[in-house]
Amino acid sequence: MDRPSVIVTEGLSKHYGAVVALDGLSLEVRRGEVFGLLGPNGSGKTTAIRLLLGMLRATAGWAKVDGLDVWRESLEVRRTVSYLPGEIRMYGSLTGLGVLRLLSGLRGGMGLDRAIAIAERVMDLDLRRRVRTYSTGMKQKLALALAFGDPVDTLILDEPTSALDPSARGIVLDLVRQARSEGQTVIFSGHVLSEVEQVADRVAIMRKGQLMHVENLATGVRLRMVLLRFASNETVSIPPELGLVPREANGPGLLFEHHGSLQGLLSWLASAPVADVAIGVEDLQSLYDRFHGPRAEGEGGIER
Repeated sequence: MDRPSVIVTEGLSKHYGAVVALDGLSLEVRRGEVFGLLGPNGSGKTTAIRLLLGMLRATAGWAKVDGLDVWRESLEVRRTVSYLPGEIRMYGSLTGLGVLRLLSGLRGGMGLDRAIAIAERVMDLDLRRRVRTYSTGMKQKLALALAFGDPVDTLILDEPTSALDPSARGIVLDLVRQARSEGQTVIFSGHVLSEVEQVADRVAIMRKGQLMHVENLATGVRLRMVLLRFASNETVSIPPELGLVPREANGPGLLFEHHGSLQGLLSWLASAPVADVAIGVEDLQSLYDRFHGPRAEGEGGIER
């Protein structure tokens, strides 16, 4: 991708006394891409988002959105961004339409018609009802309609599919794809890896306030995994130039990461004492488990 960066952070950190919520975050989000933020609670995702919006002041480092300093020019930043927080709070005495009118009014009413259309036609909400009568999922849909209705360049969605049923989750993913097709930049923070994998161009994996890894999903170039079962119990010599790196024993077989050429691997397999072979690519769940699974890799050090 050679598109310009719309969000840039350098050494962005947030400390609460001895507690480190975010530690030295340096990344770039490109214009018009869907960028996934992955990690469990406490990994620093929401802290990073709040820093980008000027809701928190960084302890160290800096960040810019569309060339604007997120702290000194936070009001200008928020004019270019639509933010869906992870926890929704709404005025229960207002109708759904009243909430949309109130919050759209903060932008001069721009986007109201689109928000109403998404709420009624896409989310199937009755906007005449008072919000206090809405279920948690219905409130989430109303907030999503407002976020996607805003005429902004960047959407920041913190856990947008939480509290939604499967069909509604699919609608949200379709809206994310549509936003990207219209040139908007989307930051999508989530726990459901399969959803992020469906829509994200790149993903960042966070752990204990640190950025551990950035993966490019758009290129389709993924780590090749090779499962081998040899024909005998004898030790088989594997030429180092094949680029086979042992990952783990898997029953009677051995699982390898393959970093070499496919042609070289296939030529070797044709003459090696191999009883069975399976070749695949690492999915996002496997990649995520490298940093958060039972055999998670050690602290620190970003992989790109």
